[in-house]
Amino acid sequence: MNMKKNSIALLIFGEPGSTRNALTEEKYKKLAAHFIENGFEVDSVSYHNSISGNLARELLKYNAILVWVNPIEQQGDRKILDALLAQLSSQGCFVSAHPHTILKLGTKEILYKVKDTEFGGDINLYNSFEEFKKHFLKEVTGERILKQYRGNGGDGVYKVDATYLKNEKVILTHAKSGNEEMTMILDDFFLQFESYFNDGGMLIDQKWNPNIINGMVRCYLSGSRVTGFGYQEINALYPIINGIYKKPSQRFYYTEDCGLFRDLKEIMENKWVSQLQKLTGLSNEELPVIWDADFFINKINSENAVEKYSLCEINASCVSPFPESSIPYIVDTVKKELKFK
Repeated sequence: MNMKKNSIALLIFGEPGSTRNALTEEKYKKLAAHFIENGFEVDSVSYHNSISGNLARELLKYNAILVWVNPIEQQGDRKILDALLAQLSSQGCFVSAHPHTILKLGTKEILYKVKDTEFGGDINLYNSFEEFKKHFLKEVTGERILKQYRGNGGDGVYKVDATYLKNEKVILTHAKSGNEEMTMILDDFFLQFESYFNDGGMLIDQKWNPNIINGMVRCYLSGSRVTGFGYQEINALYPIINGIYKKPSQRFYYTEDCGLFRDLKEIMENKWVSQLQKLTGLSNEELPVIWDADFFINKINSENAVEKYSLCEINASCVSPFPESSIPYIVDTVKKELKFK
C-alpha cells in the first residue's frame, strides 16, 4: 500500500463499533485542526486489540501515526499494540511514542535510573519477588511509595506505612482507591505484591514525599523542548489533614513561557533532558512527540530549581490532555520527523 504524502493517523482507543473521532473530540480537535492548517491530511483511526491485524495494513498508508491508546488500562497490557507499532515503524511509518522509547523512558524503572541526577532521590528497585521480600522492610523505615513497573492512573501505586513494623504489621493505601487504609500482617503484605513480578515485572520503592501537599507540577515536552505546564493542587494519596479527605483536584494549564515555572523550564531544556538522554541512550528524534514529567514542589520559594523540585514520575505513552501551547510544538516535531516543507 502506497503512503499518502503528508498524511497522519491519530490513533485512539475504541471498542468495536465505536464512533469516537479525534477530529471532533475535545482532547484532540485543536491539534487535528492545526495539522490540517499546516497542509497535512489527518484521519482519526480507532484501535482495539481485536482489529490489530487489519490495522497493520490500513495504517501503512500514513506517514505518521500519533498514538493515544492506553491498553494497560483498557485491555490489560501493551503486547499486541507494541507489536503493531514496531511493525509499522520497520515499514517506514513514523510512530510516536515508539515502544522502544516507552520501555526506556515511560516505565517506572526510569525513576531508579535518574536517582542520582538533580531531581532524583532515595529510590530502590526490586527485580524479583525474592529480592523484594528479602530486602524491602529491612532497608526502609517510615513511609514509602511502591510502584509497579507499568501502570497508570494510580493503579499499582501504594503508600506503605512501616511505622508499626515492630508489631509485624504495615498500613497500605492504594492510590487508585482513594485514601482507604488497609492494615496487613507481613505475610499478606508480601502476597499483595507477588503478582507484580510476573512477566518480567519489577517494583520501584520511592521515599514518601510529604511535600505532596504543595501540589504537583507537570512539565510537558515535545522532543527535547518544554511546551507547557500543568499544576494540580491535590493528587492521589494526598494526606488526610485534620480529619478531612480531599479528592484529587482539576489540573490547570499554563504555557511554556509562564514565569511561575521558568526555573524548571531552564533546567529541563539546558541540562536535565540531556542527562536523561545519556542515561537512556535516546536521541532527540527518538523522544516522544508529547511526553511529560511530574514534579513535587519541595521548597516553594527557593530560587534553586534543584532544591525546589524532585521527580515523581515520567509519562510517555499516552499523554492527554495537554496544554494548548503544546500543539504548535507537536506539529513542528512531526514536520521535522517527516522532513515536511
